Amino acid sequence: MESSLQKHPIKELQNEEYKKDLIDSIKKGNIQSATFIKGGQEVKQYIEANPQYKGINLYDANMQKLESRQSQSEKQGESKDQAKAKDTRKDVADGEATQQKNKPKGQRI
Repeated sequence: MESSLQKHPIKELQNEEYKKDLIDSIKKGNIQSATFIKGGQEVKQYIEANPQYKGINLYDANMQKLESRQSQSEKQGESKDQAKAKDTRKDVADGEATQQKNKPKGQRI
């Protein structure tokens, strides 16, 4: 979790006490506000843990989910896995159809 947070310019990570409080709150499942430093300006955003992908989700001040580089790469990996599963299911279905066509009448496989 801490390594996921370190990838972002979060002001609270510069102070050990704030860092500990932030991490503890996120580990408990809370959505926590944090100050991000972007282009020299401080921007309030929200963070929550994403244990499924061992990362974090980011939200803007209006609680609209932000797409992070990590999330996009996870989605790309996930979509590749889904495509492979779909191809596998298709191949299995095609194999069953071929068996049905090649099966002599009156025999069971």
